Amino acid sequence: MHKIISSDRSSLEKLVEELEDAWNAGDSTAFAAAFADDADFVNVYGMHGRGRAAIANGHHFIFTTVYKDSKVEYRVVSVRTLASGVALVHVSARLNVPGGPLAGTHQALWSGVATLCDDAWKFAAFHNTFVKDPPTTNV
Repeated sequence: MHKIISSDRSSLEKLVEELEDAWNAGDSTAFAAAFADDADFVNVYGMHGRGRAAIANGHHFIFTTVYKDSKVEYRVVSVRTLASGVALVHVSARLNVPGGPLAGTHQALWSGVATLCDDAWKFAAFHNTFVKDPPTTNV
C-alpha cells in the first residue's frame, strides 16, 4: 500500500488551501479546478452533483446568492491512505456568512477522496456535513 509521505500530505494540504482561497474569492471556476472531471460532490443539504462543470455551476450560484461575500476557514484534520494514489482527507470548516437567510457562522466537516493523476492530486469525491448538536430526547 502506498503510504502518504510528507510531500503527498503537503500537496493535499495545498489543494485544500486552494479550495479555501477560491471560496474566499468567490471564484467558482477556481473552486471546481480542485476536482476531477467526473467528481461526485454532496453538499451539506445532501444535494448530489457530478462533474467539474456541475460543481462550478453550483458554486457560482451560491457565491452570488446565499453565500455571497462569505468567508471560509479550512483545517485539515486527517489524511489517510486508502490505496496507492488514493487518500481520504477530512477537513474542518468554519463558514462566516455576512447576510441573507444563512447569515451567521456555520461549522462543517467534509470528507474528500483524492486521487493522484499525472502527478497532481484532485478530489474525486466530496461529502460535506454540518456540525450540529444532536437533538435531545426525554426518555
